[in-house]
Amino acid sequence: MHTVTTKILKPVRAAAAGSSTAMDLIETLPGFAGSGGVCGVAVAVFDEPWTSAFFDDRTRFGVAADGLRLSGPSPGSVAEFLALALTRLPPRPPAPGEGLYLDADERGVLEPEQECLIFDLMEDLRRSRLGTVQFDFARDGEGRPWEMLAFVDDDRGRHLAALGRRRGGHRRFWWLPGSVDRLAEFVEGRVPGCQSDQK
Repeated sequence: MHTVTTKILKPVRAAAAGSSTAMDLIETLPGFAGSGGVCGVAVAVFDEPWTSAFFDDRTRFGVAADGLRLSGPSPGSVAEFLALALTRLPPRPPAPGEGLYLDADERGVLEPEQECLIFDLMEDLRRSRLGTVQFDFARDGEGRPWEMLAFVDDDRGRHLAALGRRRGGHRRFWWLPGSVDRLAEFVEGRVPGCQSDQK
């Protein structure tokens, strides 16, 4: 599992090394605690690298990115908020197919029946990379069940990669067709299998 996540994040590792985290951002937002809102940081590497920090406290939202400042009343949904926060994200369709998920034990060893799926995943990761976005999210009043969330763009479209934190000696990795709406499902914890990760 470590090899997979390293390959996914390699293009953005240097840029993300000095980036603020979502928890850093929360500390600068008076009144965010108790709002049930969402804040996050995105580090992207495309033809030109860029970063974005954003929050929505269910009353107002704000986005600060390279050369971009947005603010206003909360749009009301996480998906609409993320669409505003990721204004600089190049348009690209979700990658075709249904995607896959992998379950691994605490050593990172896959379930036996899933070993064949790693070949499909590695074939995707060998494709020419068009861009990568690494996300760090925090939701007020809730844990952070994701160790990794990222968009990976290639010539087939956009993929969403997600790695859940260890729970009960196991963890799950998702590799799915990527979109802002799908990302919102993860941020809100509406993905099958993630509820147990949050407990």
